[in-house]
This record gives sequence, C-alpha cells and structure tokens, in this order.
Amino acid sequence: MILINGVEDGDTIIPDAHVLPASCLGYKDGLLVKGYLNSTSSPTAAISFQGTLIGKSKIAPQVASFSSRGPSLLSPGILKPDIIGPGVNILAAWAESVDNATNSFNVVSGTSMACPHLSGVAALIKSAHPNWSPAAIKSAILTTAYTGDLGGSPISNEQNVPATVFDMGSGHVDPSKALNPGLVYDIEPDDYNPYLCGLGYSDKQVRTIVQRKVNCSSSIPEAQLNYPTFSISLAPGDNQTYTRTVTNVGRANSRYMSVVVTWKGIIGVEVTPNEIEFKEVGEKASYSVTFTRLSSTTSFRQGSVVWSGHDDDGVFFSSFSQEASASGLTDLETYIVSVEKPAGLLESNLHDWYTTFLPEATTSLSSNQQRIVHSYRNVITGFAARLTPQEAKAMEQKEGFISARVQRSFPLHTTFTPKFLGLPQNILRAGNASNYGEGVIIGMIDSGIKYDHPSFSDKGMPPPPARWRGRCDFNGKQTCNNKLIGARSFVSTARGTDLPWEEAYHGSHTSGIAAGCPVEGANVFGQANGTATGIAPRAHVAMYKACAVSCYDGDLLAAIDAAIDDGVDLLSISIGPESPFPFYYDVIALGAFRAIQKGIFVSCSAGNDGPYPSTVTNDAPWILTVGASTIDREIRATVKLGNNVELHGQSLFQPKDFHPRQPLPIVHPAAISNNESAAVCEKGSLKNIDVKGKIVICHMGQLRIEDKGKEVKDNGGAAMIVFNEQDDGYTTLATANVLPASHISYKDGLVLKNYLISTQSPTATISFQGTLIGKSQPAPQMASFSSRGPSTQSPGILKPDIVGPGLNILSAWGVSIDEATNPFNVISGTSMSCPHLSGVAALIKSAHPDWSPAAIKSAILTTAYTADLNGNPISTEQNVSATVFDRGSGHVHTLRALNPGLVYDIEPDDYIPYLCGLGYSEQQVRYIVQRKVNCSTPTLIPGAQLNYPTFSMVLGAGDQMTYTRTVTNVGRPFSTYISKVLSPQGVAVKVMPSVIRFKDLNDKASYTVTFTRLENVTRSSIIGQGSLVWNSIGDDGYKVVSTIAVVFV
Repeated sequence: MILINGVEDGDTIIPDAHVLPASCLGYKDGLLVKGYLNSTSSPTAAISFQGTLIGKSKIAPQVASFSSRGPSLLSPGILKPDIIGPGVNILAAWAESVDNATNSFNVVSGTSMACPHLSGVAALIKSAHPNWSPAAIKSAILTTAYTGDLGGSPISNEQNVPATVFDMGSGHVDPSKALNPGLVYDIEPDDYNPYLCGLGYSDKQVRTIVQRKVNCSSSIPEAQLNYPTFSISLAPGDNQTYTRTVTNVGRANSRYMSVVVTWKGIIGVEVTPNEIEFKEVGEKASYSVTFTRLSSTTSFRQGSVVWSGHDDDGVFFSSFSQEASASGLTDLETYIVSVEKPAGLLESNLHDWYTTFLPEATTSLSSNQQRIVHSYRNVITGFAARLTPQEAKAMEQKEGFISARVQRSFPLHTTFTPKFLGLPQNILRAGNASNYGEGVIIGMIDSGIKYDHPSFSDKGMPPPPARWRGRCDFNGKQTCNNKLIGARSFVSTARGTDLPWEEAYHGSHTSGIAAGCPVEGANVFGQANGTATGIAPRAHVAMYKACAVSCYDGDLLAAIDAAIDDGVDLLSISIGPESPFPFYYDVIALGAFRAIQKGIFVSCSAGNDGPYPSTVTNDAPWILTVGASTIDREIRATVKLGNNVELHGQSLFQPKDFHPRQPLPIVHPAAISNNESAAVCEKGSLKNIDVKGKIVICHMGQLRIEDKGKEVKDNGGAAMIVFNEQDDGYTTLATANVLPASHISYKDGLVLKNYLISTQSPTATISFQGTLIGKSQPAPQMASFSSRGPSTQSPGILKPDIVGPGLNILSAWGVSIDEATNPFNVISGTSMSCPHLSGVAALIKSAHPDWSPAAIKSAILTTAYTADLNGNPISTEQNVSATVFDRGSGHVHTLRALNPGLVYDIEPDDYIPYLCGLGYSEQQVRYIVQRKVNCSTPTLIPGAQLNYPTFSMVLGAGDQMTYTRTVTNVGRPFSTYISKVLSPQGVAVKVMPSVIRFKDLNDKASYTVTFTRLENVTRSSIIGQGSLVWNSIGDDGYKVVSTIAVVFV
C-alpha cells in the first residue's frame, strides 16, 4: 500500500504499524506518483525498507502539519503557541505490545507527545533552580529557543516554507540554553488579575478563575502583561508603549544592551533604556518598548528585541510583531547572502552596496566586529556575514534580497582522518605532446601549502603566463616562485583570515600529486623509493586555502571567487559535502558553474562514503567527479600462521629487527570481551586483556590503524594484525605503524578466524617483503571507500565520471613522519584521485589550450578503459565486476585522452534547459547561472538529453526514449566513424545515422539514440550497462566510447 498526503499535510509523514508492506509519502512525492500513473498504461512499483535512518534529513525540526496554530482567539495579545518540541514519530512506553516484544513500546504522533518533552525540560530547569516560579521557568524556555533547522535554514512548516511565529511560537526548545537564560520575565499570580479584567471579563468570571474576590476597576491590555513575547495589533499611524521587567538570574555585575530587528519604514521600535545593568543576582530592571506603525502595509510582521550580554553574559530574546513575534539563536553565525545586483552598479562599489543589507541593529550589537566576512564578485552576487537569525530574517524586506542561509562545514575527502592512512603508488606521466602541463595554472582549493617543500621548487620552470593576476600572502615573505605562483587564505578567524601555510597537510599532498616537480629519492621509511613527480610537473600551482580542520562553504566560495579573478585554468577541489545537495544549494556546484562560464575546468572528489549506493557528491554535470581506485604496488607484510598458511597484507613500517625465534601467541580481544571498543582496539580497551608479548588481532572498524597500534604497544603487545570488515573487502592499507603489523583483507580475515577456532594455542609471525610492483592483482580495482552512484540530484547524468589512483598515494607532506629531510607521506581517499585527474586535465589543456572544460572532460571519459591489467573487467573491493555506478566511464587513460578523435562539447547556456528540466524554479536556476532565465516548457530537457559523453536513464516496462548527441571532430580532417553498440541486457539500442563523416577539424555531426526496454527478457540485475562506440576508419584507430547506464523500474 502507498499512502499519499493531501496538500494540507505536506511533508509530515507518519510511519504507522501497518498490517502489510506500505509507505506513506509526502504531498510532493505524491504528485510524482500521480504523474507517473498518468504517463503509462501499466504502472508498477516496488517498496523496499531501509530501517531507521538518523541525520539524513537536514530539514529538521519542521512544524508538523497537525500542530495547531495561532493567533489565539481568546487572547490575541499573548503569542500562542509558546514553543514547539518533538511530536512526530515518538517512541515511548505502551500498554501492550504491537510487535510481540517483551517490553512494549510504540511510536505515535501528536502534540500529546510534544507536551511531555517540554514538561521534562521544565523538570530539568526546576531541578537546577528549585526556587524559580512557573513564569520564570517558562521565560527561560521561550527566550532561549532556536528558529533554525539542522541545515541552517529557518524552521519550515509542513509545506517546506518558513514557519511563522503563529506556527512555532518562540521556536524550538533548547534545553541546555534554557538552564541558563541570563534574564527571566517573572509574573506573580496576582499580576494576571488586571490582565483578565482587560479581556473584558466580569468580576465574577475573574473570581471563578482566581478563586477569590476581585475588583476590575483597574485593567491592562494583554500585551502589557510581563510576558516574554510581544503580540500586538497596530492601525496605520498607531503607536503603543509597553513595559517589561526582567530579573537577573545570570551573574552579578552584568550589563545588557538592546538590539532591535524590525522593518525600515514599516514598524518603528524604540527601547528605553537601551542598556541595563545588574550588580546582584536576583536584581530587577524595567524597560519600555514603543511600537509605531509607519506604513499602511497590511500584512503581519515579526521581529525581536534582543538583550545581548557583554562578554560572556549571553544573548536573550524577546520577540514581537505587528500581530506576531519570533525568537532567535544565541550566537552570531556566518550566513551566505545572495542578492540581485542593480543594473549599472560597478564592481568596485559592490562591497559598499552589500553593507546596505545589514540590519541597522548590527552596528549597535558589534561595533568592534567586522560583520561582512567575504564579498563575492564572481561565483554569486552576494556576501558572507556574521549575523543572528533575526538579522538574516530582517534582510528579506530589502529590495534585491534573494536568500540567506547559515554556512555549512564540508570535510576534506581524504580518509586520513576517519579511517585510512596509506603509502605511495605509481604516479601517472604523459608524453611530450602535452609539454607536461607547461603554461597551465592549476588552482588548488585546499588547506594551504608547505611553500618550501622540494616538490614546489621552480628549478627550470618558466615564469607564469601574463594573464596571471594573483598574489602571494605569506606575510610579505618572498616565498612564492615560478612553480608556486600564488597563495592566499580565506579561512575566517577571530583576527580576519590567517596565512596560507599548511595546517592539515592535505593541500601539500594534493598539490604534489597534481603538479609537483620531480624529487629524487622520495620515500617513507625507505619504502616506495623513487622519483616523486606530479602528473603535470611543469604546470604552475596557486593555493587558495579554504580549510583548516574543517572547510566552511562561505570560505570555499571566497576561494573560488578569487581563483576566477586571478586567471587560473583549472580548479582542483578535494572537498565535498557529507551528503548531496541540490545544485542551487551547493556552493561547490555554484562556484564551479561560474568557473566553467569563464572557461575554467573543475575537477572534484566523489566522496569517501562507499561502497554504498547513491553516496556520490560533487555530482553536477559541469564538474568532473572522480572516484578512487588502486594501483599495482603494495608494501607487503606477510602473516604466517601456525599451520603454515600465509596471508599477504600491507604495512609501511617494516622493522628490520623483528625476527622472533619462534611464532608468537595470538590474542583476539573480540573473542574475550563483549566490548566493541576492544574488538577494534580503541584507546584504553586493552588494559584488562593480557596482550603482553603477543600478536593482537584488531577489527578494522572506523579507528585509524596507527591508533590501534599505539593501544596494542602501550599494553605490551608485540605485533598487530588488522583485518577488514566485509564492506572493505580487498582494500588494504600500508600504514606508518608504531609496531610490527599487517593489514589483511576481509577474505584473509575469515581464514585467520577459522584458524583461531581450530586450535587452542594459535600462533603466527609477520615478515616484511618491502615494496613490490606487479605482484598485486587485480589492478586497478575500486577502493572500498570511493562513493558510488547513481546520482540522487540528477539521475540522468552518470556519476561518478571516472576513477583514478586514490589508495596508498605518496606525495608531499607538511612535516616528516620518518625524520626525513624532505617530508613525504602516504594517504588515501578520493582527495588523492581528484588531483591525478586535475593533472591529466592540465596536460590536455596544455596540448589543446582552446578546448572548453566540457571538451576536456569528454576527452577523459570517452578514452577511459574498463579492464584491469589481467584483461578482466575492473572489479570492486569484493572482487566482483564493478558497475558503471562504481567506476563511471572507467579508469583514466592519460595518453589516449590527449588525442580522443571526437569530443562532446557543452556551452554554459546549454545547462539552462537541463536545470529547468530538473524542476528547479526560475529563481533557483538564476542563482546558479547568475542571470535571468525563462523556464518555459519548450526549453526544458530531461537530464539524459544534455550533450554529455555518457548516457544514464531510468526505463520502466515498455518505455522508449530517444536522445540526441552532437560530436565535434578534433582528430583529423576527412574522417569517417562507424557506430558499434554493446546493448545493456534487456534494452534495444538504435543509432541514427550509424555512420558520421567530417571534412574539416572542428566540424560537428549529430546523431540520435533510441533506447527501448524489451519485454519478457530475463535480467540478472536492476542495473543495465553497455556502451556506444564510434570507431574511426583508417590508421588513426580512434575509439570514442560513451558508457550507457540503465536503471530498470
């Protein structure tokens, strides 16, 4: 059963305990289902179950559709509801079992569930402050609530539009902040008497409520009650003044300053006094607020009065509106603000114009702080600024405002930090036709660079091209040269931005891979000894530091913006979001689009969340999305078991003095302790296990191998064996261990575990064979961590695009890990595969300087290979054939990419009908392309219609789809190509025409391809894959391959 919400319920979905397989869909998804039903005479579907997912949706909290809304009918002068809390799909105790469990629980929804959440919060406050009144407890909850969701956007309602204060009151409860609110608005029970009289109640009616005699000779308007919020009605020309009294519950000798967020020319708000001071805890202070209606605008408005504590006193909110109020967050956060540039405004005046969007309140709140962090000129029209949510909200009333959202943190795409750390493999090289990348400038968006590393020596390097406009910002030192021609930092700190010096060491490593100059004798611990060189060793490098420990997207935008200004030819970005975003919400996609508009090629890492499907990020079609594969080199460490079985693993550290006279006993903590931390050898987990003088077996898990080794060594272990979990398969790492060790595959781990079961006294030893080349088969093979497709944002584009070396890669490092003079290190991740492809793109750009970014990408994709060194299909980490969603078009083939024969070119404006076809609004498309667009129906195209070098589609029963492609001849004049199709299983493919001819270079030819799903064909998978190949006639031997990916539904 499929349940579809009505429009009123929007995206509020409730997982009821159904009696048959079922799924409840939001209203928007319901429209997709209805559209599909109308598109076919034989609709089908399947339901799969993924269980409980946490953290997958950033649109939380969100107001539930059933939650009742304000304003209050009985007391419009009091904002209701007060607050919101969790009330959808709440697990708690139940009277009887719904699933035959011993301890009965159930999941139900309603404000009945939200209420006890707040009761519990109130209990926490009461326990911490037993003398506080009910009104003080309520005040603490309301004035510390937050109004932003996990994605940094305003809390939305079930329709996915920003919630009003009548939807959410002061916002969502924040229990931690409510425990220490700084100030409270207190109300004594008798204070309600004049309020009740002001409602027009008779003495008798009020007496019924308060249970004593009253005299309604005096009354107050509702909004005069000492409530933590304001709710008022203002007629044109009206002004109303209300008094509030706050009690200091923070600290003695504290001072607060008022800040108002309101609307210029609509509502005037004056707070008197605008500063209040307290000498003692428990002291009270009063202030008045005058609201003046300045405009005849008839819609309601919401804003806030903020009392901001000096130093560490905190920030404390009271909300208001013309009929409404709102609350906010305690701390300033960096927002990315997009605006529309007025016609005729000069670029030199952009920054000054941006400052006009800052609310007036910002000057009084932080006169000593610079609010605008970055001013953008290229990637978007807008800026990054430090604001409160209320200040960001206030900008919406400004003419030209488009959007504002809190910046997000992106991870570097190396597995060094969370899981993997490895060793070098062969570095790709290309022939002289490319001049080794000479004349090309690669912009590295990364974590800084070690400018004095020999990989960035400029010996024999020519000066940078005349178009270079960048600079070197190492505190005035002459640290840049003809290799490292520029270095700037965009990392925001309390003192502005810091220097582009390497902090995470990631940027030096990626730069060395892409364009490092040759360094002889490069090695780590003597392993992988040889000449380290980048893919394009004569290309210039410019470092744009956007990351320290983390990468914030406001800084990323600024770095890309500057790189475009400076005149780079390529951008290499080994950074990405933890999950895919719509392209209009993804700063890397936004920056990359502006780059390709300027003719700049962009290469990005695919992410390290494999081997799970639909984890690929940086998946916009104007980006080259790079996955990671292995190469044919290993640093072998062989485990020999007591039964003489040998298991080949890897270790970078290979001590020459480890020669035990006899095999050592083995201890397996997972078999001794039920503690998962002991199984993976976490810090402190082995202190109660006898490991002294033994070989300790550790499961891989998520902990770094080096950290496991340190725990083993600290507890007296003699050596360590680490074996993979099933998902990691055959992907093993050569790591800089602190004791003799070997990392073995999942399959060899099973052999090891069977041996442990077979004997009461298991033993083993480890021997080291050093660096071996050509012994590791198969290669290349997919690295387990490499993120996989299909793309969730654009299923009509095959992603990842390509794979390249990303496991155990040797390159420059910021510090020595083996006391070497010239530091190198070995790490793994799609961060390492990305700069390999950036280097390849630099070689192509040097050989073909007039080629567009799309043409360079096409050359890489259509010349890739899909077989390993043994001639078998490239496999996954499980040693099964990789699908196109694992490896894209295949593994990069550098030399062939320099001379592809034909290319599929795409102009920047060609993406507009594609973006409209994704269902984006004109404003969302405009945000990407930075100009006005018209998404009228005739201009829409499906994703697979884009002139992309691959085909990706979804085919239902009986479906037939036709797509057009145009190729440009870049091979030789008077050439002829014949098509050859390897059809996906269950799909008929027809190409028209089947032969294309060219008279001149740069001639274009178009063809169509029709894909028809065949009936009654048994398929082995829900995925179909094949290829369309254009083979040239003659001696040139061009073979232009377009990969085909089909998902059957």
